[in-house]
Amino acid sequence: MRTATLAFAALLVAGVTSVITTPAAVIAAEAGPLGFASVNALGRDGTTGGAGGQVVTPTSASQFRDYVERAEPLVVQVDRTIALSGMQDVASNKTIVGVGTAGRITGGGLDVDGTSNVIIRNLTFTGASDDAVNITDGAHHVWIDHNDLSGAHDGALDVKRGSDYVTVSWNHFHDQRKNSLVGHSDGNGGQDRGKLRVTYHHNFFDGTAERNPRVRFADPAHVFNNYYLGITGTDSYGVATAMDAGVLVEGNHFDTVASPTKVRVFESDPGRLVQRNNVFVNSGAPEAAGTVTEPRQFYPYTVDDPNTVPAKVRAGAGVGKPVATALADGPVGFASVTALGQSGTTGGAGGPEVTVSTAADLIAAIKADGPGVVRVQGLITLAAGMYDVSSDKTVIGVGSGSGITGGGLNIGLPVGDATTPPANAVHNVIIRNLVFRAASDDSINVQMFSHHVWIDHNDLSAGKDGLIDVKRGSSYVTVSWNHTHHHTKNMLLGHDDGNAAQDTGHLRVTYHHNFFDRTPQRNPRTRFGNPVHVFNNYYVANSDTGVACQNRSGCWVEGNYFEDVEEPMTTSYSGPKGSIVERDNVYVDSGEPVVGGTVEDPRAYYSYALDPPAEVKALVTAGAGTGRI
Repeated sequence: MRTATLAFAALLVAGVTSVITTPAAVIAAEAGPLGFASVNALGRDGTTGGAGGQVVTPTSASQFRDYVERAEPLVVQVDRTIALSGMQDVASNKTIVGVGTAGRITGGGLDVDGTSNVIIRNLTFTGASDDAVNITDGAHHVWIDHNDLSGAHDGALDVKRGSDYVTVSWNHFHDQRKNSLVGHSDGNGGQDRGKLRVTYHHNFFDGTAERNPRVRFADPAHVFNNYYLGITGTDSYGVATAMDAGVLVEGNHFDTVASPTKVRVFESDPGRLVQRNNVFVNSGAPEAAGTVTEPRQFYPYTVDDPNTVPAKVRAGAGVGKPVATALADGPVGFASVTALGQSGTTGGAGGPEVTVSTAADLIAAIKADGPGVVRVQGLITLAAGMYDVSSDKTVIGVGSGSGITGGGLNIGLPVGDATTPPANAVHNVIIRNLVFRAASDDSINVQMFSHHVWIDHNDLSAGKDGLIDVKRGSSYVTVSWNHTHHHTKNMLLGHDDGNAAQDTGHLRVTYHHNFFDRTPQRNPRTRFGNPVHVFNNYYVANSDTGVACQNRSGCWVEGNYFEDVEEPMTTSYSGPKGSIVERDNVYVDSGEPVVGGTVEDPRAYYSYALDPPAEVKALVTAGAGTGRI
């Protein structure tokens, strides 16, 4: 391995422009809540909001009020400004979610008053006459995620009067003084003790003078991986504990914060606070006292390196950001599976990095021996043809417009008739954040028993043949968060009807959170693979078919959003039939799915979390394609 690494590193002295950098900041945004909103308690199995209910889009404030007050589960999509007056009650089992960056609540706020199982996501709140969001009177299992909150007359977000099991994540708070209160008042211990369990993580507290949060009576309140910036005014502070509350403050980044943590605020009795692994830049000394119940008694979690928090939170907090199954540091799905001697897909991690901006340098870097990260700067024109990528490579675009035009990338050995995987099959390759335009053949071709390949966050269009094809015995592939458009034959899985000997028992591929944007067919079209897992993708105006599953392949199709799709899925496209298990998909102005047969459950191979299918359109249009990692 050392020799191979040196072979790649030799490119650095062979004229390839090089920089050694940290990979782009990763946006961490969960498919379901982390923290207390995920806990099974009080008759609730975590927080699912309006999942399973009708999807509605109000066109007026009165219609919005009607929907959020209804007794049944609903997903209420907000695609415009809703002007409220005063506090609007929200009934149980509701998801209120903004579409893109258009969803705004002005003038009033949302009152989660004694209800449960409520999700509020991706909304801008401005100018509330009282609180922007108020969680009160025993409300529980509430998730407040990826919102932008400012300019409320009282609190931006308050949790009080015996409420419990709340997660506040990935929100941007700004232009607000009294920001987020936990616990109504010093005299409310009878109602609040033993409750008020709240998790705050990955929020951006941007110049918010106080209550970030201020906590009474809770034990524990958990504050981790938040970014605090510019909190310097008189009596300003970051986190405060009082009235014997227990607060764990860990992995946060405090930049220019006069009092990062306080164990007593104003005239209240002191509380308890444990601070660990925080970063303090141009900030005062933290206060700490006593012991606090460990949140891990309630739920598992992972703390990011606090030095990475400013970049991650700036990139990911607020509205219009990917608010779905996020990129962790590796793929979800088959590319994550330990198999064939490979523990998941890591690409060129650990190898040297090079930045290339010419065709010659790109070709040399991607085929060099040994692990390495190839960063593509600008749109590189290749001569017609397919260009080989060797094992243990990450090929990643810089910014949103870098990529390849004219040619395509081949991941695999030359075509042959072998039916057993060769020892030197290409493996462990990541292709991310690249634009592919006008390929003379395929844009990306995975073939000849290649395995552990992750194709993620690319923008692909106008190729001559397929945009992403996986065939000839390849396996353990994840295709995620790609935007495909202006192309007909989109994604093929399985070479042809006569290739059963090579393909049967292989072709395990996961397709998730892709934007199939007016691509008429092959989204994907599959042969022989089982299971093929197709989840949480957005399909719009596919004039022929969405998923076509044929020739004994088995497709597990769930949680997708089909809009204006002639035939969302079929088991018979040409040749022998396949099998499709269909569940929990949304169909808008679309035909009937053609399904049947049995399919192996993907959970036999890996775990995953589904986003509510009603939210997929907003999530995928906001998060798929380049410039989103």
